[in-house]
Amino acid sequence: MYVCKGAAHHQHLLGFSLSFTDRLGLSVPKAILAWGLVALIGGAAGLLAMLICNYMLSFGGQDNENKHGISSVTATRLGGIAIVAYMVMHLGYQAYLGVYSPGAEELYVLATCAAFFAIGIFEDLKGNLSARNRFSLMLMIGLATIYLSPGLILQPVDISWVDGILNTSAMVAGLFTAVCIAFIPNAFNTADGANGLVAGVSSFSFMALITVAPATLLPFLLACLVGCLVFLVFNLISGRFFLGDGGAYFLGALAGLSLVVISNTTNVSVWWLLSLVFYPVADLLWSIVRRAVNRASPFAPDNQHFHNLLFAYLDQGRQSSMTSNTLTGLFIAFMFSGSALFLSVFADWGPGDGVWFWWVCGLWLAYGLGWRYLNARLCALPTDEGQM
Repeated sequence: MYVCKGAAHHQHLLGFSLSFTDRLGLSVPKAILAWGLVALIGGAAGLLAMLICNYMLSFGGQDNENKHGISSVTATRLGGIAIVAYMVMHLGYQAYLGVYSPGAEELYVLATCAAFFAIGIFEDLKGNLSARNRFSLMLMIGLATIYLSPGLILQPVDISWVDGILNTSAMVAGLFTAVCIAFIPNAFNTADGANGLVAGVSSFSFMALITVAPATLLPFLLACLVGCLVFLVFNLISGRFFLGDGGAYFLGALAGLSLVVISNTTNVSVWWLLSLVFYPVADLLWSIVRRAVNRASPFAPDNQHFHNLLFAYLDQGRQSSMTSNTLTGLFIAFMFSGSALFLSVFADWGPGDGVWFWWVCGLWLAYGLGWRYLNARLCALPTDEGQM
């Protein structure tokens, strides 16, 4: 009887995992490859995280074909659940073993990320929370975080106009920090429009930050890095597995708060930190400027983002839009965040060197010239009502 029950249990798990890969349109060889890579990268926790994500799909979270202006297939927006589930299991197991015990500040970081994730998941499932309202909620959460944990207030960063704000008063510095905490997750969500883009930027950023982060922050970064890699397996192989607002907000919140903590506790250059998350931040800043020039709301959606234009350029004459989609995401992730990681590890550019200011200037130049070139050679894309 025990053997029969065991066999039935394994059959149930197999059917459960197959239903997930069926939803993503994977062939048997691709499904075997995907599950094998997940097991290799994330172990049992990685497999369980993906099964939890499969279960959550029964509650909704289906993505429209043209939700991001790039995807040409129906997909799921709940991929962020896999990252968060892996992170919770990883940190929970470490805490159970007694090898990790987060302090008060780390708990506030986690709570803030969880709150941002909850806002995103609500939007993924319900789809009725406007971008303006989401940003307002995040700003309030950021203010609450700063109030409860003043140690997270950004300290002077050797940029004159920023330091002028930070040195005005603790209240003004706290408000500025809260705006930054709310801005970066929105930037990540805005950039979440191509396979591997935001998860790739996050992976490169976390790899770089791990080399300089204080010991208290390392477990978060390591767990989230592995979670991102687990997510990327199904994202890149299927092309139907997206972070959604929940995943993008969570990664953006963790990245943003990590930048604040590392800036406050180490001697690294703020320009090096900015270079790691350059693309999401630059793309949202330019979008706000572009909309202001056109007298549109900063929350108004459009499809004139750099990744939208690059995808349209690469997709001309291609039979597979998924290939263009993936090339777009990986190229941007490697070009902006990957290059910063490579230079800091292999080119002997220390994270505290002044050369990073010029590198960020170069990234702005590359972004601006690239956007202008692509925009001049492509017809205006239709407005996308689902993307900020």
